[in-house]
Amino acid sequence: MKVIKIVVLSGILAFATGAVYAADVPKFKDLDADGSKSLDENEYAKVKEAGVEKTLEELDKNKDGKLDVNEYSVLMDEDCE
Repeated sequence: MKVIKIVVLSGILAFATGAVYAADVPKFKDLDADGSKSLDENEYAKVKEAGVEKTLEELDKNKDGKLDVNEYSVLMDEDCE
């Protein structure tokens, strides 16, 4: 009985804290609506809608105002940990 309570409580905690898992994060290719091989603010908005708290600015390492697939993949790696 205690195991069930712990499992249920951990599930509630993950939901309540807004935990997002890599499986919940949209794939880069599905977000790149214009085929530019980068995500702008409008395209990245769908990631935010999925519950990701990181901003585009936090992930944009080269500060060009958009995310390439390498910058986006960091987000996927962080969510998997």
